[in-house]
Amino acid sequence: MKRLALIAAVAALAAPALAQTAPSDTLTIALAKGVTLNVIQMGMTGDVNYKPDGTFSGFDGQYEGTYKVDGSKLCSTSAAVGEDNTCVEYPAGKVSGDKFKIAHPTIGEIEVTLK
Repeated sequence: MKRLALIAAVAALAAPALAQTAPSDTLTIALAKGVTLNVIQMGMTGDVNYKPDGTFSGFDGQYEGTYKVDGSKLCSTSAAVGEDNTCVEYPAGKVSGDKFKIAHPTIGEIEVTLK
C-alpha cells in the first residue's frame, strides 16, 4: 500500500512536467538541423541555427537570442527584431528540405526551409 501511495505521489509531481509538450516533428528537425528564413517583406534571407542550451543565432550574427518550445510553437526573444517571447506555430509533418510559410506577429510572413 505504501508503494502505491509513493507511485501516486511521484505521478502527481511529474504531471506538470509532462504537461509541457515536446517539440513537434517539424520543430525537432528545425532545432537539430537549423532553418533558412526568407523574411518576405524585408527581402532578407539567412540561416538560423539552434543550440540545445536554448539560444540561437543567424543571419551572420545579426539575429540572435533565446528560444523555448511549446509543442508546435517556437517562442523566441531577440533584441534584433524587438521580440519578447514571441511564439509562432510551425506546421506538423514537415521533413528536411520542405518549405512552408509562417506568420510572425512582428516581422510578417516568413518562408521557412528546413535544413
